[in-house]
Amino acid sequence: MKPINDLSFPRNDPQTPSVNSFVDKSEFKTTWDNFCMVAQFFRSTPGPFKLALFEWEKAYRQIPTAPAQWPYLMVKDLKGDLFLDTRITFGGVAGCGSFGRPADAWKRLMQHKFNDKMIFHWVDNNLFVKRLESDCTISKVVDRSMALGVLTNKEKCSDFSDKQKYIGFVWNGKETTQKFERAGLTTLQVPMDVKTDLKFWMATLQSYDSTRLVPTPNKQEISWVGDASTSFRIGVLIGNRWSQLRLKEGWEGLEKPYRNIAWLETVALRVGIFMLQELPWSRRGSNFVVWTDNTTTGSVLVARKSRNVHINNEWKQIQNLLVTLQLDVTPKRVISKENIADEFLFHA
Repeated sequence: MKPINDLSFPRNDPQTPSVNSFVDKSEFKTTWDNFCMVAQFFRSTPGPFKLALFEWEKAYRQIPTAPAQWPYLMVKDLKGDLFLDTRITFGGVAGCGSFGRPADAWKRLMQHKFNDKMIFHWVDNNLFVKRLESDCTISKVVDRSMALGVLTNKEKCSDFSDKQKYIGFVWNGKETTQKFERAGLTTLQVPMDVKTDLKFWMATLQSYDSTRLVPTPNKQEISWVGDASTSFRIGVLIGNRWSQLRLKEGWEGLEKPYRNIAWLETVALRVGIFMLQELPWSRRGSNFVVWTDNTTTGSVLVARKSRNVHINNEWKQIQNLLVTLQLDVTPKRVISKENIADEFLFHA
């Protein structure tokens, strides 16, 4: 079992300061050889080179904490038992430097011992760069590291060759170039729902208007109710205005998942918004109450999304309408027998 500490908790609480709040991260500086540093080396240093990879085994777990720090590194479980982690944690401000300083020293020792042209390291991953005439091998590096007490992940070490993958790029020592590794998933077809979402967000971002009215939090009651029947029609009432829509045969769709009553109730909401668009007293920035007797419709209105693909697609249309008209809606629940939209739903 390995306990996990959130050493930044609690945040912004002067009564109970976090462990990290006592640490000055500037006192724990270390070197990190990122893409820019590696690329700069290959641009400025003539090749060819041979490249190898070395990886520490459980890097952070090799660095102990001081016994005086242990009271601040305990974790209590649900039974009240205390667990003590005597190694540095990822969540500690001093963690990077506490591991990075021994790693920096190890890097300098290895470079001196084997006279390598350069060693780059990113946390526990190390890229060795040597000239072709060098007799250094990764097995010699592993043996020397083990002698120094550094645990090594031998399975992830790679001996010297022309190419190696490091920090997400494939580096070529022979040609002193780099490229992205070919992604294994690039041959897969993009799912249809992903394409649909991408098109939706593309259209949304291309038509984005940064200047909009902020909807008022004051909800306006306008006697707006809607109802639907899977066997007949959709009905909407807003005050003394009403609308009826008869269902077309086959409205459920031909393939699963079929459209259902929750989708019809959501369509009724969009019909109501179309009606608001034509009413002269509807003002931008308003927040109107809509009554519904369908719990799914109410929950979709609150969450602004649904796991049902048809309802979710309908909601996208509704959201687009609301943004265009600069309106907002607030759902409220009405039981079916009190839904006045039922009174005219079955009358032509």
